[in-house]
Amino acid sequence: MNKRLFLMISIIFCWPFLVIAQTKNLPYYLQQAKINSPLLSNYQNQIESIGWDSIKLKASYGPQVAANGNLTYAPVVHGWGYDNAITNGQNVSALMVVTKPIIGKNNLDTRLQSFRINKDITANQSKLSEKALAQSITQQYITSYGSQQQLALANEILSFLKKEDTTLRKLARSSVFRQTDYLAFKVSLQQQQLVKDQLKAQALNELGNLNYLCGLQDSSFQNLQSPAMQIANEFSFDSSAYAKTYRLDSLKNSNDAKIIGLNYKPTISAFADGGYQSSLVDVPYKNLGLSVGLNFSLPIYDGKQKKASLMQNKLLEDSRQKQRDFAKQQYQQKVLQLQQQIQQYEELIRQGEQQMKYTKTLIDAEKQQLETGDVRMTDYLLSIHNYLDLRTGIIQNNLSRMLLIAQLNNLILL
Repeated sequence: MNKRLFLMISIIFCWPFLVIAQTKNLPYYLQQAKINSPLLSNYQNQIESIGWDSIKLKASYGPQVAANGNLTYAPVVHGWGYDNAITNGQNVSALMVVTKPIIGKNNLDTRLQSFRINKDITANQSKLSEKALAQSITQQYITSYGSQQQLALANEILSFLKKEDTTLRKLARSSVFRQTDYLAFKVSLQQQQLVKDQLKAQALNELGNLNYLCGLQDSSFQNLQSPAMQIANEFSFDSSAYAKTYRLDSLKNSNDAKIIGLNYKPTISAFADGGYQSSLVDVPYKNLGLSVGLNFSLPIYDGKQKKASLMQNKLLEDSRQKQRDFAKQQYQQKVLQLQQQIQQYEELIRQGEQQMKYTKTLIDAEKQQLETGDVRMTDYLLSIHNYLDLRTGIIQNNLSRMLLIAQLNNLILL
């Protein structure tokens, strides 16, 4: 009856936690981080804004219509005042003015190309930021998952020790081994309980950090699925977002050089106006009319500014090429380094799993001998701690391996 009552109380107490606890995976947190990221949203807004800049440029080369009005009066008093030959004494105008720059299709296409390049540059920067965000979230997810794995191992060991406690208490009472040995076992059990409580607090803290990075407001406990960390098939610098960054910079430098040249070509604009313009001196009712014309501008000498601008552009391109070559070497070196470290951890995991088989076999054998008093309690506890250390080592090595894979798949050059 007491057992049933205890079971019912336990269920009632744990039920809220069972309802709240859910299982979530890495893709869920990556998606939430992308949705909530203000940086990625800002990049998207920048891309849309550049599109509007392109529309504004096209409009600026189209017909521009303005309405201008003017009313002036310049009196001459006792011979004092502005010269009427200049001012006519008074002037009234109300005009509708239309202006239209005349440029070649290549000129407009070259200037529009600068917006397309900037749009691609911003989109590529957004991709790099998304990659950095994915790496940050993945690393924290793996860390949180590792804390839960450590907690699960601590619970497993604690459950095992509690089961053994009943048996060992009987053996101590039967004088199969000394009471001091049994007390040593109880100390180990209590230490394991403390370790479990510490790991539980750590798991909750790491999960809170994960929610914080993703922009989530959630304090409930989430069971995390094991992240499926697979190494990508290709790690070519030329196909990476970094290489694309330098290619886009090269296109920008080339296009900027063309725009510098266009700025020194002659410009022509046509204009037309129509309306009323009169000095109100002679037949003002007949001063309705219109006019048309052309404006022409030809730069002749600018103090060698064009040459200086082109030289600056060339220096930018030289720097871009050197930075690209260095970044490529860094990228390839980082890939080799991470691949080597992953292989090392895989070998450590293999060795640890092999040793764990022997340790587990030893524990099973000592457990049987413990009941007959043929093995000391300290040796038995040592074997349990060795098993715990091996399991912990395997978990940590596996987490380190997954973190390295995350770095490799989302490689970030500093």
